[in-house]
Amino acid sequence: MEQALEIYERKGVQYGYAVSPEQLDDLIALYDAYDAAGGSPHEDFKGPLVAEELKAAIHASYRFTQVGGKLEPIRTSLMRDVEHCPICGITGPRELDHYLPKSGYRSLAIYVRNLVPLCHDCNQSKSAQEAGQPEHQFVHPYFEELPDVQFLRATVTLANGALTIDYDINPAADLPDILRTRLSFQLRRLKLNERLQREINTYLTSHAVMLATTFEAGGGENVSMFLNRQANVERRAFHRNHWRPVLLGALADHQGFCAGGFQGVLPGEHD
Repeated sequence: MEQALEIYERKGVQYGYAVSPEQLDDLIALYDAYDAAGGSPHEDFKGPLVAEELKAAIHASYRFTQVGGKLEPIRTSLMRDVEHCPICGITGPRELDHYLPKSGYRSLAIYVRNLVPLCHDCNQSKSAQEAGQPEHQFVHPYFEELPDVQFLRATVTLANGALTIDYDINPAADLPDILRTRLSFQLRRLKLNERLQREINTYLTSHAVMLATTFEAGGGENVSMFLNRQANVERRAFHRNHWRPVLLGALADHQGFCAGGFQGVLPGEHD
């Protein structure tokens, strides 16, 4: 924190803040309370007892987390070994999101447990304001461990030469009602169905030859078996509620797709 707030001068203007040991203790207590609450919004986390000048200096110091800044190690540490965005699982994270927005929680602007690596699309879609209602709070990647149950569902529609996949949170999944509502809100807010349709087309195209070869060797039953086996591989590589294994499992259960319907929606060797 002292490094982030060290005083410097630029173009005749002084920046930074001479933070006292007592103020540092107050900030650490605030961070401990944030952790204890799992990052849930609370007025206390806005730092009502923290000096306005100190909050402004912390807020301004966030820019130093950018590449080349003196706080870049924060960004590097949070991004390390995170291959896919923890919300959508589509692309790698490129930006740091403030779980509780820095506009309202200036004291948390550089607190590492309030910084979550996200992809650009998720960061842009996520509201800049904290949820005013519990059912609109996003799942916190650091503090909330989701139940090990299948809750993401994919509905397959194959008609008129078009394949449509619609993801939702299964209402029959063994989840607390409030968590089911929050996950459903998150899926809608981030427009994941719209974004995933592009990924699905590319992903299934990569399996086009194997689907055709499997179908020629043993018909729809073999295609379903292949899709289920691939789904198991991807569950181990990602997790059971990642969009890929959920998609493959749903396609394996779709009789029309397995019985040759895929040929009308995926490119073939002679197209």
